[in-house]
Amino acid sequence: MCEERRREEKILRMVQRRIARAPADLLFLSSILFFPLSADDPAALLRRAERVKDAWPEVVITLRVTTTRPDAPPSTGTFRVEAKGRDSRATFLDAANAGKAVVSKGDDSWLVLPGTKNPIRIPKSQRLAGGFSAADMSKTRFTDDYDAAFERADVLDGLACSVLRLTARKGRTPSYPVARVWIDDKEGLYRKAVFLVASGKTAKETTFDEYRVVKGNLSLSKMTIVDELRPGKTVVEYLDYEKAHLPDATFEPKAAP
Repeated sequence: MCEERRREEKILRMVQRRIARAPADLLFLSSILFFPLSADDPAALLRRAERVKDAWPEVVITLRVTTTRPDAPPSTGTFRVEAKGRDSRATFLDAANAGKAVVSKGDDSWLVLPGTKNPIRIPKSQRLAGGFSAADMSKTRFTDDYDAAFERADVLDGLACSVLRLTARKGRTPSYPVARVWIDDKEGLYRKAVFLVASGKTAKETTFDEYRVVKGNLSLSKMTIVDELRPGKTVVEYLDYEKAHLPDATFEPKAAP
C-alpha cells in the first residue's frame, strides 16, 4: 500500500512539473476541448453578431435612405427612428412627409398620419422607402425569431464567412420564413442576408457594408438592400446614434394631436 502511495505521489509531482513548464500549451488545449468551433454552434455565431444591436438597447437613430429604381432618378428621405427592444417609431423628416410616422410594437405596425385620429394598421413588409420596410425599422432579431443551422463556409468580398440557414422559430412570425446570413469569421459581424418568401423565392438581399465606432460602440453605418420582387436598390446610411430613455408611450399607435 505504501509503495502504491509513493507511485501516485511520484506521478502527481511529474504532472505538476509538466504543468509548470507548459501552461500556455495547456490553456490552448483547454480552449480546444471546452470551446467548440464557431461553425459547430450557429446560435453562438448569431449571438456574437447581435452584439452590435445589443449595444443600443434604447436609441434614437438618424437615417438617410436613398432609393434607386430603373429609369427613375434617385429619391432620398431622412428618418428619426426611436427604438427600444423590438419596438420602434420612425418619423419622416423630409418636408413632403412631415409629421408622418410608422410605429412598430411587437409584431404589429401602424401608419400614423398628421391631422388624423386613428392610426392605420399596416403589414411589417410595408415599404417605407424603396426596399426599406417597417420590419427593418423594428429591429428584427435573428436570435429571437429563427433557428439557425450551419450551411457552408464561403468567401464574401475577400472575407471568410460562415453561412447560416435560418428558419422561423415555432411561435414566431417574422416577415420572411427563411433567411440566409453570412457572418465573417474574423470579426463576427453580419456581412450579408438573403430573405426568402414561403415559395423559396428570394425577396430581398441585404449587405451590411460599413461599421464604425459611435460613442464607444461598434455600430452599423451603412447597408444596401436589393429588392428582388420590385427591382430597385436602397442604401441606408446611419448618420447618428444617441442613447436615450424612451417611455413606453413612445410606441403607442396614436396619431399626433
